[in-house]
Amino acid sequence: MKVLIVDDDKLARQGLIAVMNWEKYGFEIAGDVQNGTKALEFLDKHPVDIVFTDIDMPEMDGFQLMQFCQEKHPSVEFVIFSVYEDFRYAQAAIRMGALDYISKISFEPEECEQVLGQIRAKFEKTGRQPWETGNSDLRTLEDGWMRLDWIFDERRLEELCADTAGAGFRSVERIFVKSFHNLQMMMGKDENEFPSLDSVGEMLCWVRSWRKKVYDRCACGKYQNDIYSFAFVSEYVRMHICENLKLEDAARQIGMSRSYFSTKFKEMTGETFHNYVIRQKMQEAARRIAEGKQTVTQTASDLGYDNFHYFAKVFAKEYGCMPSDYKNNRKKCPK
Repeated sequence: MKVLIVDDDKLARQGLIAVMNWEKYGFEIAGDVQNGTKALEFLDKHPVDIVFTDIDMPEMDGFQLMQFCQEKHPSVEFVIFSVYEDFRYAQAAIRMGALDYISKISFEPEECEQVLGQIRAKFEKTGRQPWETGNSDLRTLEDGWMRLDWIFDERRLEELCADTAGAGFRSVERIFVKSFHNLQMMMGKDENEFPSLDSVGEMLCWVRSWRKKVYDRCACGKYQNDIYSFAFVSEYVRMHICENLKLEDAARQIGMSRSYFSTKFKEMTGETFHNYVIRQKMQEAARRIAEGKQTVTQTASDLGYDNFHYFAKVFAKEYGCMPSDYKNNRKKCPK
């Protein structure tokens, strides 16, 4: 199991790494960083099973880090390792899903092996597969389907489907059952559970069909929960993609205040409304460029980019190549 240590005190990080017999209990130190912001950057690039984190840190504290990871890295488990002995902190940590809460002050070195043994046992009870050779791709797939961004971004959906197509039947079934159970908890008991199907291909067809039904329902004005509400917003963006889309206008479509909409939108999609609109504009640009019915300059202008060089820069950031290269040979573009 791969472990990340997060603490703004470098000596504390080094001490924790040195005092524990990590290897004996199957742990491997993947890295150590000084705050929650750096931890998120590390998690975006490296596989991690458990984060040992302090609470009080600059930029982003331990509880904030846990909240962000519930959205971006839901398969990562947490152990809080803090100077706070107040029972309320321990309660808050466990309530948020931490495997354990350890006080730095009362912690004794001779307790190390007992603590690691308990943490390993608790991790095993979660049923999660640790990062080891052979299942890292499955963990990546699980994280992808547990997030919600694929519901609101067709390109992300197709990327996930392509990555899932070659995985084993039982592994994919387990991932979808877990993902749609999570969706059912969010959307209400009337939402269908994931059905028993005979192949990975059938599962992917069912997922696409489920997503289409969400958009069909919200198009009729039936958006009784956040999934339907923000699917409606996603469709609103698509229908008005050539306009100067503003957050407050989108918020008004589903009867939310500007500030609440901004918070919920990022929670649901994993990005700000501004960044989401830019990516959707670039996806529409890519579609039109591939279609070849108008010049790239006209496409940029239609989407609200009067400065072509700026458009090309934004497009290259999204697709890894210039619009002209995408037009001539998009298969060679890295994204």
